[in-house]
Amino acid sequence: MRITGGTWRGRRLQTLPGSDVRPTSDRVREAVFNIVAAAVPGAAVADLCCGNGSLGLEALSRGAAHVDFVDRAPACLAVVRENLQRCGAPEHQWSMHRADAVRWLRRRLAQAGPPLLVLADPPYAGDLAEDLARILVDAGPGMLLGAVLEHSRALAVGQQDTNGGCWRLQARSYGRTTLTLLRPRLNGRDGG
Repeated sequence: MRITGGTWRGRRLQTLPGSDVRPTSDRVREAVFNIVAAAVPGAAVADLCCGNGSLGLEALSRGAAHVDFVDRAPACLAVVRENLQRCGAPEHQWSMHRADAVRWLRRRLAQAGPPLLVLADPPYAGDLAEDLARILVDAGPGMLLGAVLEHSRALAVGQQDTNGGCWRLQARSYGRTTLTLLRPRLNGRDGG
């Protein structure tokens, strides 16, 4: 697994052994960053259910100002720290949080702060993807730059109301993986 773009392009990333963590494939990660390219430079980013941190590291490599890496598993956060060190990421550009993604996101959106670009890759089994989608759709304008939620193609995520039409939801599939995109609507038009 490697960083696919930006200043650290080609850097190898450490992954966790076994099948408990399913890192975002290079192909899907490249698709994510083609979609959100304009929003990344200078952005505050959250990498939820971060696993080995590949989404957040890719964001830093492509110019994000700061990334919050969030995962419940200490082993995942240890691998993220190793990958940050491998890339030479300055400590002021990232934070790590051992936390439940839903609770962390709710707290973060309730605080005053820069709008957040959310990249989430929750486990395919369970309801976490739907729970995160619900919180993201409920976020008001100015709280989010947008979000990309990776989930199983078998799961229909984001079928909720789009908060009075302020969000545009879109899904793109890549094999067994679907990316649900949440983008702001600007003056009645779709955002970038």
